[in-house]
Amino acid sequence: MTGAMITSCNKDDLIEQQESDKAPEIHLDNETGIYFVKQGAELSLTPRYLHAHNATFLWTVDGKPVAVTPEYTAQWNDIGEYYVAVSINTHVGSATEELKVTVVKPDIPVISLPMQNDAVTIEKGTDYIIRPEISNVETDSFNIEWVVDSRKVSEELQYTFHAEDTGEYHISITASNVDGSSTKKFTIYVVDRLPIGIEFPTPSYFNPSTTRYTFAGRPVYLSPIITGTATPTYSWSLDGSATDCTSGTYVFTPSTAGEYNIAVTVNDTYTASVKVICTDANESDRYRKATASSRAHSVRVYEWCPAPGQFIGDTHTGGMTGNETTPESANAWAQQRLDDKAYVSLGGWGGYIIVGFDHSIPRREGRYDFAIMGNAFFNTDTGDGGSNEPGIVYVMQDVNGNGLPDDEWYELRGSETGHSVTLQNYAVTYYRPSGSGMNVQWTDNYGRQGCIDYLSAFHRQPTYYPEWIPADSYTLRGTRLEARTTQSPDTGHWDCNAFGWGYADNKGSDDMSGDDVSDGSGQSNGFMIENAMYPDLSAINLRYIDFIKVQTGVNSKAGWLGEVSTEIRSFKDLSITQ
Repeated sequence: MTGAMITSCNKDDLIEQQESDKAPEIHLDNETGIYFVKQGAELSLTPRYLHAHNATFLWTVDGKPVAVTPEYTAQWNDIGEYYVAVSINTHVGSATEELKVTVVKPDIPVISLPMQNDAVTIEKGTDYIIRPEISNVETDSFNIEWVVDSRKVSEELQYTFHAEDTGEYHISITASNVDGSSTKKFTIYVVDRLPIGIEFPTPSYFNPSTTRYTFAGRPVYLSPIITGTATPTYSWSLDGSATDCTSGTYVFTPSTAGEYNIAVTVNDTYTASVKVICTDANESDRYRKATASSRAHSVRVYEWCPAPGQFIGDTHTGGMTGNETTPESANAWAQQRLDDKAYVSLGGWGGYIIVGFDHSIPRREGRYDFAIMGNAFFNTDTGDGGSNEPGIVYVMQDVNGNGLPDDEWYELRGSETGHSVTLQNYAVTYYRPSGSGMNVQWTDNYGRQGCIDYLSAFHRQPTYYPEWIPADSYTLRGTRLEARTTQSPDTGHWDCNAFGWGYADNKGSDDMSGDDVSDGSGQSNGFMIENAMYPDLSAINLRYIDFIKVQTGVNSKAGWLGEVSTEIRSFKDLSITQ
């Protein structure tokens, strides 16, 4: 019995001696050696050790010693990447394993609302549907709570507010998940009747002037923007004297040069005025003839004001630098892109670009006068479908002679002009998201809401909202075409189908890609100045133009491909052949 016990003890001593003769080993509990932890959370690193008899340990983070224990536990407070090493030493040898700890921002919900200044005014007795954009709603622990004046009213993702009594209502939305919570507060003012707003449009978003310019004998169409009433009445006055116009558009045709003050009163109460300047020059006086040094392509971008979109602010696939934070720097970037025949995206509906030349582009009867290069294409296998993202084209003469696009814009007629589904006075307001990686919400002047989707698989810039627009919301106005975006039920592929003619970035019958006008810069469309028209769709008969504007014409999106957005590569005067 005693001998058996001695034999057993000698065997254990032998095993222990054999183990102590082996070099130590470290085995991480993560095969990749990369650990993720959320900011402010605690992470424990617990490797498994072999041959660690009488071992000593050392942990370092970015080369600095932090612990001498087998395990290392710490709270990680700063976002970033940290390189961690663990070393083990015994009398036989040593071993080291390196790993990386990535500290990421917690996925706390962020709430965005399509609302200006955290307030909205509605009429009593009406339904106001609130559809917030909320990030990080995918977790099982997500919940939402709506409170109206300290009273909990809903736990749904959207809420319909309704009040029969006028007053001030304080709303809060609280969204929470396992990482934390956030709250958005705003106010709803309920009134008997909405206040009426009235203003005259400006030539562009960054040009605040409402002054209008024209030649003697050329009419100016004055149409104020009215909000707050669906049934406005109008009365107009010219230099203080009443006119017989009672419609929403006053067509004023001055016969002599001078300044004219025109006012409109809506519902007998609200008044706004606008100045019309009839220049003492005529159309021929403003024509700038091309010289031997004139360029066939546009020489200046006056304004690039895109709608939000996946390429806006993208420094990876969108070609931007990240320094486009002012209108001037954005225009300069767009100018360089056009000079290089590289595309400039106009974003979703309403986004636009304005360019000018070093001369006037003359009208050539029955011929295309200028070309605009885009990147439209048909499917190679079927010869249809593909990507057609039509841009509506506008032209302008430099009537006041100051070299700036601050005169009258005239839309060029296209195949969809005058159709019942084509909206001539459409407007969309875009709202800056509250956090990074979020959809951009919009509302339109028809009471509809939507969003520009954030496509994290392709374009990961913090926001698709233009950084050079300082306001937290902005409104774009123009003509909207009915979308021709379709998805195949068989393949799931998306197509943006072509329109007939008259639009940039569109494989219509005016496609000139085979006519040697694109300089290898992509697909191109030809345009005629003779198609310029007044707002009532009648022809204006311009002899030349000085400025061109292209604006995304469709408010649509194609699933995982994102928003429909016009892309432009260059502009070319076809009367110059060199």
